[in-house]
Amino acid sequence: MIQQTTALRKISSLKKKIRVIQGGQGAGKTISILILLCNHASRVSNREILIISAELTKMRLTVIKDFVKVMRLVGLYEDRNFIAGTLYRFTNGSFIKFIGLDKSDIGKGLRSDVAYFNEVNKCDIESYRQVASRSKLVFADYNPDSEFFIHTDVLIRDDVDYLELTFQDNELLDSGERNEILRYKDLGYFEDGTIKNEYWANAWRVYGLGQIGALQGVVFETWGKVDTVPKEAKLVGRGGDFGYTNDPTTLTDIYTYNGEYIFDERIYQTDLTNPQIWREFKSLGMDNSIYTFFDSSEPKSIQELKSLGMKVQGAEKGADSIMHGIQKMQEIKFSVTSTSKNLIKELERYKWAVDKNGNKLNRPIDNWNHAIDGIRYYFTTKDKYSGRYIGSHV
Repeated sequence: MIQQTTALRKISSLKKKIRVIQGGQGAGKTISILILLCNHASRVSNREILIISAELTKMRLTVIKDFVKVMRLVGLYEDRNFIAGTLYRFTNGSFIKFIGLDKSDIGKGLRSDVAYFNEVNKCDIESYRQVASRSKLVFADYNPDSEFFIHTDVLIRDDVDYLELTFQDNELLDSGERNEILRYKDLGYFEDGTIKNEYWANAWRVYGLGQIGALQGVVFETWGKVDTVPKEAKLVGRGGDFGYTNDPTTLTDIYTYNGEYIFDERIYQTDLTNPQIWREFKSLGMDNSIYTFFDSSEPKSIQELKSLGMKVQGAEKGADSIMHGIQKMQEIKFSVTSTSKNLIKELERYKWAVDKNGNKLNRPIDNWNHAIDGIRYYFTTKDKYSGRYIGSHV
């Protein structure tokens, strides 16, 4: 049985085409929207509803899990109707489809009656535009870690309803989580309201009050964007990182131009075998006259790519190689092409690790770093290899 919360009542009252819900931790945003969508799909026939997030793998642990919970609570769930865990068909012809945007061009051409962007701040603006422009009704929710395209490009529209929620709007929130959220305030502020700790003060603003926070602790604070690589830029190398099921394989072209560097994302994709990496490399017409530097901890993959004809080398590694590579990248000026959407997302989210008190540690988090790691391999190894490559596999 579904119990009403203030969050559910407030979201139900929204009327315009685009319904943006900004909220803190435990505000009940996702559950409330899922309740409305499940109710709509079961009551109105032949509705096409899309639930979209940045990564399908993470959706299975979050919003899909919540969807099943809601469907069970309202007595609608039938396991046989949930196809591959991503498409639920209702008996009246309606369906709810879960989509991750971590596959290239996944959003293009999708049309729907309703589109719900879960954690829309982790989606890129082009994918949002492609889907939202073809949907009759749009929901979008997020924690306001920092300002992004919803604030600058969507909220200015006349057909948008905007709502801010906090954990106080969710009467069903577990008392343990409620107390943990209140702890952010105690850790961040003195009793007179002055800031005690910037990290926890920011956590209270974002997750407690549901207000826009400041992006703190990012490893690379200063970098720019360019629309395209200038024709005069020189391709000097390439950084790569191996992945497969959960992590992507990445290849990033590295250029020099007017004394600065430009990074251009070329491959960022999961489920690629080494022969598939080589086929994708050739299909993109990538220049094989310069070295691609990969993680040297995968010598078998490096050797296989060499045998296929790709000019690759394992990166120089040793004690503190991660910090050494980060330092090398911090010493240069660099820009990123605007089409490098995954690399941009990494640079915006790659942060320094912190201890339990929010104090910065001298190491980065091990996340949002796949393309960055490849670039780092280039800068720690490039001086060992120079010159152009002349071989039979170009």
